[in-house]
Amino acid sequence: MSEYLSISDMAELHNITRQTLIYYDKIGLFKPDHTESNGYRAYDTLQIPVLREICYLKNVGIPLEEIRKHIGSRSLDSAASLLKSQKEALDREIARLTLTREFISHRLDFYSNMSRYKEELDNPEIIEFPERYAVFVPFENPICREELHKTLMKAWKILWKHDMLSSDGFGTMIRRDCINDGDWFRGAGVIAFLPYYKEEIDSKIIIEPGKYVCMNKNAMPYETEPLTRLLGHINEKGYEMCGDILDLCLLDTTFYGADRNVDYCQLQIRIR
Repeated sequence: MSEYLSISDMAELHNITRQTLIYYDKIGLFKPDHTESNGYRAYDTLQIPVLREICYLKNVGIPLEEIRKHIGSRSLDSAASLLKSQKEALDREIARLTLTREFISHRLDFYSNMSRYKEELDNPEIIEFPERYAVFVPFENPICREELHKTLMKAWKILWKHDMLSSDGFGTMIRRDCINDGDWFRGAGVIAFLPYYKEEIDSKIIIEPGKYVCMNKNAMPYETEPLTRLLGHINEKGYEMCGDILDLCLLDTTFYGADRNVDYCQLQIRIR
């Protein structure tokens, strides 16, 4: 003779709520054995293995609709197939989360470097950089704050398309040849650094390794006075400029109060 359990007892036995069992009944996933004349749901103890399996499948992340389709015509093969499919989904999610964790680590490394920059303003120094990778998006309109923001988002969209996040900084690239011609911002654009090299990105550029004369400034890229001073410093020292000019954002205006509307940036010019 079967023994019947109330909805509260069945819920407690499986560490779920009464509302969960009511919902399972509503969607046709798991119904009571019968309903009493007073409207109370009654469950047969023989139903325990079924609900136990439902709870297991839900706890490993399988959607309820997939469980509902599976539980009515369950076999060893179908059970294995369902779990293999979920394992593959979890592997993909683990890979995504691992990559996201790496992006966060890159951003934290970027922030940790800011401590050495914050007190060094308008003071040229030589820093050696390894080979770096970035996406480059040229300006379509005369450079201004609005054009900077819009072009940066175009660069970020390229990264998003390739499942990347911009965690390694961004800035403006000014072409060396255009400095010599006097039309400083012709051919200029935004760069967003890549966390790693990826061949499939068409708009990627390689930023050569080497020694760079660097200078921190409180100014936007289109404010040319700091760059003019740094170019003068390079000439005075007898250095040869051998690459395009990078104007990288170290801390944007989100780090400051409303009284400050310029970014904290670093100019970088490769020399020999």
